[in-house]
Amino acid sequence: MIKKTLFIALFPLLLVYSQTNLNNKYRLAQTYENAGKLVEAKNIYEELAKLVPSNTMYSNSLNDTYLKLKEYENSILFLTNRIKQRPNDISLYGMLGSTYFIKGDSQNAMLWWEKGISTNNVNQINYIIISNYAVQNRAFEIAIKFLEEGKNKATDKIQFSYQLAQIYSYTMEYGKAAEEYIFALLLQPNQLEYIERRMETYLSAVGATEQSIRAAEKYKNENFSVKELLSFLYIKNSQYEDSFQLVKEIDKVKGGEGIIIYNFASSTFQSSQFDVSSKAFKYLIDKYPNSRFISNSKIGFAKTLEFKLDEEWNNNQQIWKPVVITNTADSSKYIPIINTYKSLIKETNSDIANEALFRIGSIYFTKFNDLAKAEIYFNKVIKNASMSIYFGKANLELAKISLRLNNLEKAKQQLNSIVGSSQAEIKIKNEAKFFKAKIEFYNGNFDRSLLTIVNINEDLSNDLSNNAIELSTIINVGKKDSLNLLEFAKAELKSEQLNFTVAEGKYKQLSENENLFAINNISRMRYAEILIAQNKYPIAIEVLKELSESKELNIFADRSFYLLAQVYEFGIVDYKSAISIYEKFLELFPNSLYLEEAQKSLKDLNNKISEER
Repeated sequence: MIKKTLFIALFPLLLVYSQTNLNNKYRLAQTYENAGKLVEAKNIYEELAKLVPSNTMYSNSLNDTYLKLKEYENSILFLTNRIKQRPNDISLYGMLGSTYFIKGDSQNAMLWWEKGISTNNVNQINYIIISNYAVQNRAFEIAIKFLEEGKNKATDKIQFSYQLAQIYSYTMEYGKAAEEYIFALLLQPNQLEYIERRMETYLSAVGATEQSIRAAEKYKNENFSVKELLSFLYIKNSQYEDSFQLVKEIDKVKGGEGIIIYNFASSTFQSSQFDVSSKAFKYLIDKYPNSRFISNSKIGFAKTLEFKLDEEWNNNQQIWKPVVITNTADSSKYIPIINTYKSLIKETNSDIANEALFRIGSIYFTKFNDLAKAEIYFNKVIKNASMSIYFGKANLELAKISLRLNNLEKAKQQLNSIVGSSQAEIKIKNEAKFFKAKIEFYNGNFDRSLLTIVNINEDLSNDLSNNAIELSTIINVGKKDSLNLLEFAKAELKSEQLNFTVAEGKYKQLSENENLFAINNISRMRYAEILIAQNKYPIAIEVLKELSESKELNIFADRSFYLLAQVYEFGIVDYKSAISIYEKFLELFPNSLYLEEAQKSLKDLNNKISEER
C-alpha cells in the first residue's frame, strides 16, 4: 500500500521529468539543425517521433530534415505510415504531395494532393489547405485548378476569389486577379477598402494597373462599388480626369453633402494634382453651397489656384541657385488669389480664417517681397490664433522678417514664442530652434549656437538637418579663430538679409586669406554662391574651379563640383562643359548627397543634346 501511494505521489514528477527531457532533446536537435548538422538533428527527431508519435511538432521537424537532406524516400515512407495512422489528417497529404513535387514527381504529387481533398471533398477548406501546399511549391497552375474546383462547389465563394486573386498576382496575370477581386466586391460591396489594400500590394508592377483597369471597366455598371474601385485605379494610373468623372457619377447617387467630391479633391491636392483638385473643389462649392465642407472647400480651392500659380512662378525663378533673388515681376498675378482669401476671412472666424490670413501674409512675403504688408497679416494670425497651429507658423515668418530687418532680439522673442507653444508643430519648433542657433552664431555666441543645434530633433535626410549639420561643422572647424569666424558670421547675416554687395565683399576678403584654412574654403563657397545670385557667372566659375581643386580641409568639394556643373547648365548654358563636369562629379563622389540630382541632370542633358541632333 505504501509503495502504491509512493508511486502515485511520484508519477506526476516522473511525467514532468520525462517532458523536460524530451524538450531538451528537441532543443538540441534544433541547435544541430541550425548549425547545419542535419544528420545529428535527424537522429534525434527520429527518436522523438517514435517516443511521441502524436506530437505533430516532432513529426514535422523530422520530415523537414528529410527534405533538407534530400532523403525523399524516407519522407515518403514516414508520411505514408503517418497517413495510415491518421487517414483524416489533410496536412499529411499536403506534405506527402510536396515531397513528391520536390522530388520531381509531379504526377504522384497531384495524386496525393487530390487524395487529401477527397478525404472530405464536401469540406471547402480542404481545397484551400491543399492549394496552399501547391503554392508553397510554386505549383501555381495546380493551386488554381484546386481553387477553381472548390469555388464551383462552394456556397461561400469569396475566400476562394481572394486566394485566386493572390495567386494570379504571383503569376503576373493582373487582369485575372482584378476579376477575382471584383467578383468578391460584387458579393460584398462593403469590402471595397480591404480589396483596394490587397490590390495595392502589386499595382506598382509593370502593366498591373492597366490590366486591372480593363477588368474593372467591364463591370463598372454592375455595382457602384466597382465604379469606386475603378476611380481608385484611375488615380493609381494618373488618370485623374477620368477618376473625377466617375466620382461625380457616384456623388449623384450617394450625395452626402459632397463628401465623396471633397475626399477626392483633398487627395488629389495632396498629390499635387492642382488642376483636377481645383475643379473638384469648385464643383462642390457650386453644387453644395450649404455643405458642412463648404468652408474647407473654399480655402482648398484658393490654395489650388495659389499652388498652381506657384508652379508657373517657379519656372520663371532661377531656383537652381543656392541663393535666389526673387523676381517680383509676375507677383500681380497673385492679387485675385489674395482677394479670394480675403473673402474667406469675412465669412468665418474659424481656423480657416487663420489659414487664409497666413496664406495672404506668405504671398506678400515671398512673391511681392513686401515685408510691411506681410507683417500685418502675420500679426493678425498671432492676435487671433494663440491656440492654433498657425500661431507657430506666423511667428516663424515674423522672425524671418525681423531677421531681414536686422532686429535680431525681436526675432529671438518670436522664435521663443514658438518653442514655448503647445500648439506649434514639431517641424516648426525645430525650424525655430535652427533660426535661434543662427542668431546666436550671427552674434558670435558660438558655443550657445552649438547647444541649440544639439536640441534639434529631425530626420537626417531632410534639408533642415543638413543645414544644422553644416552650421555645426563650420563652428567646430572655425572657432579656434573666433575673430575671423565672427567676420564670416557677419557675412552670413548680410547674405540672409539679401545685402549681397556687403556680403560679397566680406566673403571675398575671407576667401583671399590663405592663412584661414577651413574658413577660407567655406568663404570661397559662399562667395561663389553670392556671385551666382547676382549673375556674375565668369567669376563664380573661376572661384568654383579653384575650390573644387583645393585639397585642404575642403568639406565642399562635391558641392562645388555640382554647383559648377549647374552654372554651366543653367547660367551660361554650356551643355558640353556641364556634361563633362557632371561625369567627373559622378566619378569622384559616388556617395555624395547630390548624386541622384547629378545623375538626373546628366541624363536630361544627354537626352536634350540627342533631340537637338
